[in-house]
Amino acid sequence: MRGPRRRTLAALLLPLAALGAAAAWGGASLRERADLAFCNQDEVKSLDPALAGAVVEARVVTALYEGLTRLDGCSGEPLPGMAESWEVSPDGLAWRFRLRAGSLWTDGTPVTASDFAWSFRRVLHPDTGAAAAAETLQCLRNGLRLARSRQDGEDPEAIEVGARALDDATLLLELERPVPYLARLLALPGLCPVNRACVERWGPAWMRAGNVVTNGPFRLVERRLRDVMRLQRWDGYWGRDEVGLRSVDVLAAAGQSTQLNLYLAGQADWVVRPPAALGQALYGRPDCLRGPQAGTTFLRFNVTRPPLDDPRVRRALSLAIDRAALARDVLRAGERPATSYVPDVLPGYRPARMPADDAATARDLLAAAGFPGGAGFPALELLHPQSDATRDACAALADRWREVLGVSVRPVPQTQRVYIDTLQQLRYDIGWSSWIADFLDPVSLLGAFLSGNTADNRTGWSDPEYDALLERAADASGDERLALLALAESRLLAGQAIAPLHERVNVNLVAPRVRGFCDNPLDVHPLRDLRVEPAP
Repeated sequence: MRGPRRRTLAALLLPLAALGAAAAWGGASLRERADLAFCNQDEVKSLDPALAGAVVEARVVTALYEGLTRLDGCSGEPLPGMAESWEVSPDGLAWRFRLRAGSLWTDGTPVTASDFAWSFRRVLHPDTGAAAAAETLQCLRNGLRLARSRQDGEDPEAIEVGARALDDATLLLELERPVPYLARLLALPGLCPVNRACVERWGPAWMRAGNVVTNGPFRLVERRLRDVMRLQRWDGYWGRDEVGLRSVDVLAAAGQSTQLNLYLAGQADWVVRPPAALGQALYGRPDCLRGPQAGTTFLRFNVTRPPLDDPRVRRALSLAIDRAALARDVLRAGERPATSYVPDVLPGYRPARMPADDAATARDLLAAAGFPGGAGFPALELLHPQSDATRDACAALADRWREVLGVSVRPVPQTQRVYIDTLQQLRYDIGWSSWIADFLDPVSLLGAFLSGNTADNRTGWSDPEYDALLERAADASGDERLALLALAESRLLAGQAIAPLHERVNVNLVAPRVRGFCDNPLDVHPLRDLRVEPAP
């Protein structure tokens, strides 16, 4: 697989470009610089936790809000959040949470168990449209019933779910079946509470700066679209003494080169995934932190569109890829070629393996599907989000398919928001995608491809046997559970709705003055845990 031509002068030109880019950015930004500024890769789509599905939203949502639990920024393990403690019944079906005393919303009212009960019901209510977050909460008693009430002809208001306040400080969650990893789930951004009075008072405008009411370590004081959000430490937060930053600027800088320029100019303290083309110049620096990530980059196939409705075609496209060359020559950030969908970093789990790359078999499969040498094969599009890395990788994939199979695939870039909507609506042929585990368990990745998970599946693929294996795993434990999950993964790979490309890696440029930043498989870096050294 041929990679793009290397940009040999880029490392020399970047410092000069940085001065111009930084000056332009600074002219549009807020007053004086915050304690910490970071590039959030793209514009945040929503500040509603229930609707915040992307990583760029998660970084901000978990700073503005806090759920019953929160994730440790080094281990990825769940810690007490708004709940100071919890108890689980012997049968695992009832969880009782004790909320902390003294935590306040930013309007000065106390955070109560009723706030969580109302917020969980809101997530599940079909009118909210929070499909991804609702999928997580369907473990609650009647959770799935409420989520599907409209399509099943039921009145959602008549359905009670297993989330209720016993008093202001005690929340009871009743489950349909045991969920031993529930404490991990409850740390997800989508399950943070929202303030009912704020939502009901302001309607669609409740998330605007000046209107929004939050309960986390920071509050939103100003937002300029496509520019910057200013967060300020909230002194009504229970852990305020543990929050070392007084203010944070979240920069909506799109484009890896722009983000790197801001970092080199000192206007950003943290940049995620700098340009791969400069890898050799950056990866050896002490401020470049790299490590394995609990995530996989893969291709989605829209199995509802010919000729991709033929599994032989999908398998041919997958087998034709040279994954080692893609990682080595194009991506160049230390990615490992994928041999499975679930990466190898999850503790105790042995992933199911997929066949090795095989160009000859790929050609035979395409011929068997009626397209020998690519003859008669329609031109397809490869959808991808706008970024230097995905652009180069998709161009290399298109070259490889043309060389090996004789087929034409045209890469099509889209902005992040449009790209996600296009995948969701199945208006694509092949899509570049990634999935990062929300918590350290294989079900966090495998659950995305359940038949009913329309928010995350985005392929049109459905397999009752796959669903049944995950269902059986939900009722199992220990080694038996992990074995069932591996069988499900094998079924997913055999269905060829996806073609795993590589195991993801974390790459973060972090200024030396930042303290508390830990590399971890979830690539989670809570702003509440970061500090900065004072300027000399």
